[in-house]
Amino acid sequence: MLSGTSDYSLWRTVRLVALLNLGYFGIEFAVATAIGSVSLFADSIDFLEDASVNVLIAVALGWTPRNRARLGMLLAGVLLVPGLATLWTAWEKFNLPVAPAPVPLSLAGLGALAVNMFCAFMGADAAFRSIRVSPQ
Repeated sequence: MLSGTSDYSLWRTVRLVALLNLGYFGIEFAVATAIGSVSLFADSIDFLEDASVNVLIAVALGWTPRNRARLGMLLAGVLLVPGLATLWTAWEKFNLPVAPAPVPLSLAGLGALAVNMFCAFMGADAAFRSIRVSPQ
């Protein structure tokens, strides 16, 4: 269970970051599939990984240290899956090299930059709020 207002605020932030990452995963995956871009596919898988990690963090905020350690082992597995998917896609692209369309690739990249910057600023804000010393 979350112990205070700062924990709830952190949970809300982590949940929103997870939702934004999951949403942009869908956008990038669709664009990558449409234009045949391995790098965009890899980045979309990274968004899925970020969403998964943030969901797990949000779930584990109220857990004991032992259960958080178990979660850490699960996260190691989560981090391995995107790498394997990217290797498979790169191998397929190596066998049939075709350049992706530049405009959709650039627009998807700009969107990814915007989502990542927004999430980073939200995370930094949540971190500063959680370490701020409250007056006694």
